[in-house]
Formats: sequence, C-alpha cells, structure tokens
Amino acid sequence: MATSLLTRVKARVDLHTSNRARGLIQGRGRSLFKGSGEDFDDLKYYQPGDKISDIDWKATARSGEPLIRQFNEERVRHLSIVADTSSAMAATAADGSSKRDTMVMAAGMICYLAQKSGDLVGLVAGDDSHPIQLPARSSDGHLELLLRTIQQATTTASPPKDTAWLLERAFRVTSRSTLMTIITDEAGPDVEDFSLLRRLTTRHDVMVVRIADADPLQPASLDFDVVDVDSPREIAPIARTSKRVAQDVQAYRQARRQGIDEMLDRLHLSHVLSTGETTVIDDMVTMLRSREFRHARA
Repeated sequence: MATSLLTRVKARVDLHTSNRARGLIQGRGRSLFKGSGEDFDDLKYYQPGDKISDIDWKATARSGEPLIRQFNEERVRHLSIVADTSSAMAATAADGSSKRDTMVMAAGMICYLAQKSGDLVGLVAGDDSHPIQLPARSSDGHLELLLRTIQQATTTASPPKDTAWLLERAFRVTSRSTLMTIITDEAGPDVEDFSLLRRLTTRHDVMVVRIADADPLQPASLDFDVVDVDSPREIAPIARTSKRVAQDVQAYRQARRQGIDEMLDRLHLSHVLSTGETTVIDDMVTMLRSREFRHARA
C-alpha cells in the first residue's frame, strides 16, 4: 500500500526541522496564527496601554469617548490553503523537482503544524470551470484528502494560471477570518493583483509561498526537450544556447521577482520564494520563524 502524502510530509518535517522547528511542532505553533482566531466580544473605554489599532472609530464618534474593541480568542483556529493548481504548477521547479510535489509538501507543512495545534484547515483551488473547495477540518483523513486533491488537480492538462480568479474566489468563499496560505509559482501573485491581495488582508492573515521555475536555458542540466506548459511548444535549442537570450531572460525574471517581492512587502505579508521540494520545508521554517518574531514584537 502506498505511503500517504500526510505521512510523507510528517517524515520530511521531522527529518529536516528536528532542531530549527522543534518549537513550532511541539506546542508553540499557536503563536504563528496570532490575529487569525479572534471573535468580537464587546466595547470598553480606552485605557493607557491599549492598542490604538483596537479603537472603534465609529463607536468613538457616536459616544464622544474613545472606545476599543475587545475580542475573545477562539480555541480552534481556521486556516485555508489557496493552491494554484494551474498547468504552470505541473512544471519543473528550480531544483529539478516537481512544482506540484513542492506545493503538496508546502501545504502538508501547514496541515501538520495546524493539526499539532488543534486547528482546522480548508482548501480553495481549481479554476472557473472546475472550482475546488474543502471545508476546514483537522482529521488525518481530511488532511490526506486535501493533499490528494491538490496533487490530482495539478496536471499539464489543467487550465492556465488565473491568479485573479483564485484570489477573488478565496475572498468570496472564506467568510471567517483565517490564516490564509497562498501557494503558487514565482510569477504570482502578479503586481496587478495588488488590490485583490489588499482586500484579502482586510479579512484574513495572509502568507505567500512561491516556487521558482526551472531555468529552461541551461543546456548542461536540461539535456531533454523543454516544453512551455502554458503555451505547449518546444523551446528551440538555438534559444537555449544563446547568451543574449539567456541575459534577457535573466533580467526579465529578476525584475519580475523584485516587483512581486516589493508588492508583498508593501502589504506586510510573510512570503518566501523556494527553489523546490528539496528546500521548501527549511524555507517555510525560516518564513514562519520570522513571522513569529514579528508577532512577538507587535
């Protein structure tokens, strides 16, 4: 019988993060989800030391006195995986692994940490013609189904990437405040998706995991035919050996990465660009540690 995807993820997490993430998977993970699991309870008068961000300005205007919102922390947090299951994610990652397998590993990492903390994980994926949604649950069976759904939905026959549709779908179907993890490739989210991402942040706590593409212009490491999965056609060998083409492609990719990084930083989102399955666990631990440190200072 084949090993389950969730079991495979757990083994990788334990193997690669035994020291660096021990706190994350042994009870400290809840701090990662700070701010995503609070329900409004009541209003109270502002006192010195209260957070300015908690002031309810409309209520303050009505009463003439500064009032702040009080929240009750939920025992169970809700998380959402927003998975790019387009044809682009069925291609090869920068380290030679499959971007699809890397995405499954990244989603599995979130599932594992959430389950350790007693939290619930749902899924938003698919495309306009075949939307995919799974409710937030925590059982092994549900998390295995979630990972299998991502794996099976991501093929070279999948429709092309449509990040705008995916972000809009995530906003419409996820009404409860969640910790939302968007998993896509290095080309997304596009800078044109800024407004959609900003709208998501008004309701959700958002993280972005991006998976770098393999460089098709490396003839030494790619000694087979290279095909563009979004527009299926073989990349001509002469293009792959041209220094001028390689320089132009590198400059374009660098500018695109910088633009996306700057957009995500402007929105104050935790994000990481991983080279593939061999590094994604360590890359995510680094991102989560940075996130934990930022929340500790807040």
